[in-house]
Amino acid sequence: MTMNKTIFPSCLALTLGLLLVGAVLPARAVAPDMLQRGQDLVARLQQGSPVTVVAFGDSLTQGMGTDGRHIFPRLFADYLAYRFPKSQVRLVVQGHPGETTAGALRRAEAEVIMENPDLVLVQFGGNDMGTGRSVNAFRNDLTRLLGLVATRTQAVVIACLNPIEAEDPDNVWSQTGREVAAASGVAVADLDRTIREGDHDSRGPFPYGYHPGDFTQVIMARAVLAAFDEATATVAPFTCALVGGSLLSADPTYDLQARLRNFTVAPLDCTVKIDYPDEVHEQTLRLRAGGGDVIHLPLPVSATPRRSYATPVHLWARGEGYGGFDARWLVVAPAVAAVSVAADSAPAASLKWQTFAADSLMFGSHLWLGPQDLGGRFAVAALPDRLRFSLVVTDDDLTVADLDYPSAGDCVELYLDLRSDRNQGKPVYSNDVIALQILAPKAPGEPAAWKAMQPLPEDLQGITVTTKLTKEGYNVQVDLPLAPVEARRGKDWSGLGFDVGINDADFGGFRKTQMEWAGTPDNYINPACFAGLYRDQVPQGATRRTLR
Repeated sequence: MTMNKTIFPSCLALTLGLLLVGAVLPARAVAPDMLQRGQDLVARLQQGSPVTVVAFGDSLTQGMGTDGRHIFPRLFADYLAYRFPKSQVRLVVQGHPGETTAGALRRAEAEVIMENPDLVLVQFGGNDMGTGRSVNAFRNDLTRLLGLVATRTQAVVIACLNPIEAEDPDNVWSQTGREVAAASGVAVADLDRTIREGDHDSRGPFPYGYHPGDFTQVIMARAVLAAFDEATATVAPFTCALVGGSLLSADPTYDLQARLRNFTVAPLDCTVKIDYPDEVHEQTLRLRAGGGDVIHLPLPVSATPRRSYATPVHLWARGEGYGGFDARWLVVAPAVAAVSVAADSAPAASLKWQTFAADSLMFGSHLWLGPQDLGGRFAVAALPDRLRFSLVVTDDDLTVADLDYPSAGDCVELYLDLRSDRNQGKPVYSNDVIALQILAPKAPGEPAAWKAMQPLPEDLQGITVTTKLTKEGYNVQVDLPLAPVEARRGKDWSGLGFDVGINDADFGGFRKTQMEWAGTPDNYINPACFAGLYRDQVPQGATRRTLR
């Protein structure tokens, strides 16, 4: 696994979760003055007057840990621009990693008030807890900050309540933020609660201390959109969503589906735009009263990639003065077959072997000296009672770490997504996503040393692992009982997420190169880019396509 990202301990990290499009948080009381500001802002957006949006926050607002495009202030501003086609939206992002509410108070005059904003997103709090400030200090400073922005400007103010690293969603920090925002009379985007109420990581809300990625920033953007509706007293007349799923196909296109639903008692005219890299499709349609429609759009798919790749897809809709938004990623990944064999003694030649090549290198390519330095192959067999993963690793200098940090040395990583078809490829871990680390053997005849990155469910305790030294490196064999797989997926368990990686630490003390067969260095954080594992046959040229 890869741990070479810069981590700011005071800037909280999140996993990816998914929130149903159209879902809103419980209504809160917005002060009459703020509601009037909101309605005036809508009128200005409709008329095409210049509007300034200031996003004032910490590293979450800055977008640390994202691709730079999918950060919640940017998505929110793009939403406003599409919903109000005459609008002139100017976005100012003031995101400061590690900043507290106390620091925000010192910055507010220059970075917010002097911008003469029409709408301000205020997002602070996690760093107050992370730097050891008291809850009372946070309460006082957040109260002053929201009051300062509300009284020194005529802007609509939305309090974006910071995700908090605590198991209890009603922890004292989150509750304090909610109480202060409610007392201030501003609209609230409860980022913490929104993320927790969606799909979240079974290892906890902040595994490995990572910042929220693109998927989670989309969830945060939806919470801000709901708060904007609250601030403007808007009732949503429709919703829109991209329809996800996972399939194996050799077609040159993927049938993207967008679903729209009209909640009103009259037909509703909508304009819908779908964009993805280098292409934009826009059309108008009429939604029947109390009903909906599904748009189909064929997206081009690369022919049989050796590696997984993800394409962002955005959906925008507007009608009756309202707007909708969704974002997903289409992941196209290689597919491998598990060959059915009758017994343990099946010859290696009967399996379908896959080879690690130069394009499997995730990092350290400048240190890689060729397949003898690090390389190998793997195959998957389906025995009557278990799945068998066989790996042959070439490594001319074995340096073994320990189970406290296996990937600091020579080791194998094995990933499996055993979730249902509906949940395959979701970018968060659950108890049914398995990540194993297996050390290279230190000496002939020693028992295999391995660990699961998270506790295994009871019915998966029967996994067995063997390792063996060879002249060229080492071999690994993992046997996974089929019973727990079939309990989750049925007798026809085709379509499991799967990937395998190898790490090399020549010269001792650190890992210098890593290979992943299909996925990314972040497999241990995000299982969305796993390859697909199917029974017996994979059609020529077929790939696994997952929209998440």
